[in-house]
Amino acid sequence: MHITLFKGQSQYGSLRLHIDQLAAALAEQGHVTRVVDLMAGDQLALLQGCLDAPSEVYLGFAGVGADWTVGGASAYDRLGASYVSLYVDHPLHMQARLAAPARKKVSFFLDRSHVQFMTASGQARGHAHLGFLPPGGNELGDPPDLSDEAFARRDIPVLFTGTYRGAPELPWRDWADTPARSICELVAQRMAADARLPVMEAFKAALLDLGATLTPDLFTECLPLLKPPQAFAEAYHRERLLNVLGEAGVPLHVWGHGWEPLVDRQPSFTYGGVGSFEETLHLLRRARVVLNINNGFVAGGHERVFTAMCAGAAVFSDESKYYADAFKAGREIALFAWPQMDKAPGQLMALLGDEARLAAIARAGAKKAQAEHRWADRARKLVKALKQAA
Repeated sequence: MHITLFKGQSQYGSLRLHIDQLAAALAEQGHVTRVVDLMAGDQLALLQGCLDAPSEVYLGFAGVGADWTVGGASAYDRLGASYVSLYVDHPLHMQARLAAPARKKVSFFLDRSHVQFMTASGQARGHAHLGFLPPGGNELGDPPDLSDEAFARRDIPVLFTGTYRGAPELPWRDWADTPARSICELVAQRMAADARLPVMEAFKAALLDLGATLTPDLFTECLPLLKPPQAFAEAYHRERLLNVLGEAGVPLHVWGHGWEPLVDRQPSFTYGGVGSFEETLHLLRRARVVLNINNGFVAGGHERVFTAMCAGAAVFSDESKYYADAFKAGREIALFAWPQMDKAPGQLMALLGDEARLAAIARAGAKKAQAEHRWADRARKLVKALKQAA
């Protein structure tokens, strides 16, 4: 199979590294790959080069390249090619790119509830295939040393990388007192109370509270209303957990944008700077524990988990239905439950105090991730789905 992979903009460079490592995995499996960096020059000239030497498949993360048109029509339709994307955020945040026209459009999501959302909202129409495909773990060249001795030399107790978003916003509270405002408030309340509740299920429950039931037409009409409570829930859980950890004195090392206000309030937090995703790969090899906050992925997986495991760090994460299926809790990954979130600091400190157990979790997680959650594994599943959709 001949596959062109598009590299686009990425805040910390994570999606760009995803493309490089997926392309390498596909090439190792015998496929012809071409990586086109749309940030590296004249984008029109780069795309013209793709027309001059066409591929069977074009792939971009988060819908990069989905809207490529030639003469007012989808370039992929003109080429008779498939356009493939792995969407790394909730479909509510990706509406324009998901709606881009292409007859052979294949979309993967890193959460099963996102696939269900696409189907229930009618957005599955126009797709040749929808599927669940979590990202793979990004890796440095040489595998990490998984010995107890190497683990003891790790000097970052707990690592978290990402953007600090601050307190969640509730924009609907400035709206007029209408059913739209009531829907947003009820959906947000339910998602705040249960971090494993998908927005679609929260929406159904909110409608019942208002004496209504979900229909396809109502779902389509209310779709724009669901983005604010989805964004609220993502920020709410991250903010609440970070403050609980800080108040308990957990020694958290953070990298990313916007952390200065929180670090000033939480003396046990250490800020290392903005950093990049490639720098993170080195930090992961210094970390004993990597904190993961799922950011609304209730039945899927964040790349942070797989990448941390491949680097030999133990992962401490909130629960996900996917992690429950993919890993042995307490042996390959350490999980906490949102309803008992106040217990999370104690669980984490207990892990840090038991180096032998922590090293065993890190070692078992690394072996599982290296066997089943690398980009090589994702490449095989992607190609299999493409062949089935053809």
